Amino acid sequence: MVKGDSTPSGPMTKPRVLLIGHYPLDTLDRAPKVRIMHMAESLAKISTLTVIAGTRKERAIWLHEALRRGILDSIDMVYVESASSFATPADFRFLWAVKHKAIPLAVYVRDYYQRFPKLYPPKNYRERVMKWLYVLTLFMYRHLADIIYVPSTALGQLVGGKEVRLLPPGGVLYPRLPLIKPSQQPEQWILYVGAGGPYDGVDILINAVHKLHQSMPDVHLALVMRRAEWPKSPPVSYITLVEAQGQDLEYWYAHASVAVIPRRDTAYTRLAWPVKLMDYLSHGLGVIVTDQSEAARFVERYQVGKIARPDSESLAKTLESCLRSPKLLDLYAYNARRVIEQEHSWDHRAQILVADLQAKKSLGTKRGL
Repeated sequence: MVKGDSTPSGPMTKPRVLLIGHYPLDTLDRAPKVRIMHMAESLAKISTLTVIAGTRKERAIWLHEALRRGILDSIDMVYVESASSFATPADFRFLWAVKHKAIPLAVYVRDYYQRFPKLYPPKNYRERVMKWLYVLTLFMYRHLADIIYVPSTALGQLVGGKEVRLLPPGGVLYPRLPLIKPSQQPEQWILYVGAGGPYDGVDILINAVHKLHQSMPDVHLALVMRRAEWPKSPPVSYITLVEAQGQDLEYWYAHASVAVIPRRDTAYTRLAWPVKLMDYLSHGLGVIVTDQSEAARFVERYQVGKIARPDSESLAKTLESCLRSPKLLDLYAYNARRVIEQEHSWDHRAQILVADLQAKKSLGTKRGL
């Protein structure tokens, strides 16, 4: 448990926020952990923040101790960054106490892949039990939370609740430094950062780059993935496989001309929000995405990239049209940084959260009068 400074600063007292994260923050090796870290950093700028984040076992100990010490007497609002798996009795006991004290509570639900058993079938009895425990978990969130936040409209419709609002991943503006290339005709790098699951479309991207390399031999692809998920296709000189995270990723962001999210079109990918989209935009990269997805709607709305069909032929043609147009890539880069700066930073997300829960608190106070 990490507790923020409780001393008010400035002429007005900051709201006192408790952030509960369902993942440990010792290593930021997964997207949910990075999200919790970013939300904590942004909330700390505008609130007096307390963070309780850890595994189920760790949370059970810390939440029990927090209740014993009367933490809810010094908290104005509670925000939960939940996992895409079941919560524990200790989690629910704490949230019941929050509801009993009439403290505004918001829960972020990041995923619901369990609703798609044909795409993600339970592998054994344990996974079947965990699926139903997550269904129970969402039922409890709907009952306890004043607001359920989700990354996409489609997911919100699936999760349900008395009040569901959008709070997709945000971005951070990173410096986009010009690169010095030794050759007169510099290599152009396509970047993919993410998983290698059956619906992530890495094979589509690889085949597209094979096609593209015939007409653009200076094009290279960097696949930044966990080593265990590296594709088994035969190695070629223009495709680089790398395992990197944190600062090690910055090298690949800096060298990339364009980034790709090549997901297949499934019922799940139509509602899922790829966290990597905001990471790409944060680094000033235009993004090629496949259609019928939340990412495609975002890219089209803000003009930060192009949309391709989820097949290698369409993806190769779309990539080529972008890579042969430096002015277009510059426009996408400009729009990417503008959209993060003006609307979609983590600071914006934190401000929305605090404003929403302050409104709930004010409404509760008026009702109590």
